[in-house]
Amino acid sequence: MEISKVPPSDAAAPRADPAAVADRGLPPAASVVPPADRADIRPLDIAGALLILLAEVRAGFDLSAEALPQGAITQGPEQAAHELIDMFLQVLPEDASDAAAWTAALVRVDAAAQSSIERALSVVIGWRDVPPAAVDAVKESRALFFAALGDETPNPLWLRPEWVGLAPRIQRFRRRRRDARRRLTDPDYAPGSLEESEHG
Repeated sequence: MEISKVPPSDAAAPRADPAAVADRGLPPAASVVPPADRADIRPLDIAGALLILLAEVRAGFDLSAEALPQGAITQGPEQAAHELIDMFLQVLPEDASDAAAWTAALVRVDAAAQSSIERALSVVIGWRDVPPAAVDAVKESRALFFAALGDETPNPLWLRPEWVGLAPRIQRFRRRRRDARRRLTDPDYAPGSLEESEHG
């Protein structure tokens, strides 16, 4: 009398390759969110939207978690823009003696900032039941960020007490960018370094 073999347990059974599952048009199990879990996602408020913005930019700049201050984003778009600018200036190279290298780094950082901000805005807009005020807060932070680093006249916002520490860094950045452009386009404009031109 033959005894049939016990079928293998689930633990011993070969597991499906997630890549193969994806090839068949089915999402991996980890990406499937039960409807009950989705129902628990809270509507996004302004503070949460600005937190997403700062987190996306921090990730785009490859900064550590310590680069994102806790509690600062609850103060609104102006404070979020302040933190965005601080991170932007932080990742630029300190050595500005080589105008071409510094400008190339600026192009990379600027591209990372723009793509990260747009990605954050897309996340916020796509959130369930997001209030218009949360979307507007991200857009306002974006506008303040680009205005502060642009070529236009300095923003009166810089005169506020909370911006006093950041305003000199913004002005230094603008001088470096202006001098780098001149050195790359005008052969007669050649100070010893961008650092020297800042004090000239």
